[in-house]
Amino acid sequence: MVVSISVLVVAAAVLLYFSVVINQEYERAVVFRLGSFDRVLGPGLQFKIPLIEWVQKVDYRVKTVNVQPQKVLTKDNVTTMVDAIIFYQVKRDHDEIKDAILEVENFDQVTINYGKTMLRAEIGKKELDDLLQNREAIAEELRADLDETTNDFGIEIRDVEIRDVSIPDSMERAMAAEAEAERERRARITTAEGELQAAARTRLASDILGSEGYKLRTLQTIDQVATENATIVTVPAELIPSEPAEQEDTHPLVEKLTDSIDVEEMITHAQDELSYDQQDTGVAPAEDNEQA
Repeated sequence: MVVSISVLVVAAAVLLYFSVVINQEYERAVVFRLGSFDRVLGPGLQFKIPLIEWVQKVDYRVKTVNVQPQKVLTKDNVTTMVDAIIFYQVKRDHDEIKDAILEVENFDQVTINYGKTMLRAEIGKKELDDLLQNREAIAEELRADLDETTNDFGIEIRDVEIRDVSIPDSMERAMAAEAEAERERRARITTAEGELQAAARTRLASDILGSEGYKLRTLQTIDQVATENATIVTVPAELIPSEPAEQEDTHPLVEKLTDSIDVEEMITHAQDELSYDQQDTGVAPAEDNEQA
């Protein structure tokens, strides 16, 4: 009699142990009864019928998966190595949790495989310059497309980050040479604009000082050379033209090359400033002084 009671107690304890289901707050349990879907259990202490029902737990916290570097050919036929990070989670709705278990065998592996194939497809639509400059926009497009696909089995794609884009060494050298050429072009344009402004000021000085004003550029050049460790060559004044060169034929070329610089406006503004200074100081213009 005592043995029978002990057996019953042990059997009851075993049945109670197998009938209790404890879910964490971030877990849900899908219950199958004799192989058929029955219900979804929430967090806390839950019960099931032992030997008839069995459960499969689902964690709906955000998960992170690293997509291994993929060798991708861009739209402009450049081979790149691209890797990304995908953030995803199972939706909390009970129907969505049911789909995550019933629609696919392993929703984690399916999400990873979809991420690999869609990453290659998305990068293949872009050119290399677009990939390097608009990485965030491409990642957002990838996230939207991937989320639309995984939505069918209850997976939400929270974010996609393109972590690294590797290009061949020859392409890196070509891009570096292109960047250096671009910087050199900008430097030459800046130097040319400075020379043009200096020429405009020299022309204004020649109008004020007379024909001797064109010697200012030569004197400035000599002064610049003197500041460096270089040999100074003395040029006789007789070799410097005393009369300015004809300017009418060069005006169309100057106007064509200086869209952003209005030379005439600079000259007029400088003349106005000079007239204002002469009125304040009581000094007569150069022509009046010569007549006097």
